[in-house]
Amino acid sequence: MKDWTSSKIVGFGVIKHSPRVVLHIANRPPMDDFQHDISRPLQLGEAASIIQQTGNHWRKVFSILAKISFALFDTGCKTWQEYRDTKLLTEQGFEFIAFSPLSVTTEQRVQNLKQLESEPTPYVSLVCGFSYAQSQLDLLPLVSHQKFDKLKWSDVDQCLVTPYFDWRQLNNEMLDIVVNIIKSKLDVDGSPL
Repeated sequence: MKDWTSSKIVGFGVIKHSPRVVLHIANRPPMDDFQHDISRPLQLGEAASIIQQTGNHWRKVFSILAKISFALFDTGCKTWQEYRDTKLLTEQGFEFIAFSPLSVTTEQRVQNLKQLESEPTPYVSLVCGFSYAQSQLDLLPLVSHQKFDKLKWSDVDQCLVTPYFDWRQLNNEMLDIVVNIIKSKLDVDGSPL
């Protein structure tokens, strides 16, 4: 199987196989290693190092992403915190954080379907924050969740727009719904919407 990423996709996370969740976010960790247009997995302990060096913002982003993956997949970890600190965004993880526009990963999805003999592992894109989502998508045709208007789905891009990854904006009740939407779209064991 070919690598999931191409030189057009910039970010970090699993790249040897298709990630299951791709998070699109407007900003990068304010560290030299993340200011270049490259794609690479994080190394063991690197997420914890980023949290330690950058503070609460990236701790929230990584924690919410870890909670999502821990709820969806067999991580081999006892807690989402263990998963965040040991496997999140590494080659043993299930996710990728993309700094590239959403259109680039949509294009990559189409290329993967054409290039691979078997269908690639499906994934869901999450666009983090409405300001950033407006720069990526036309939000008008997106379907809002019946309970939370702040959760919007795009069938065309297999993409869920969420509030920014912050506990006040994306609370636990809304996070449970995000997990259920992803489960239903990826056919992961669990209850659909």
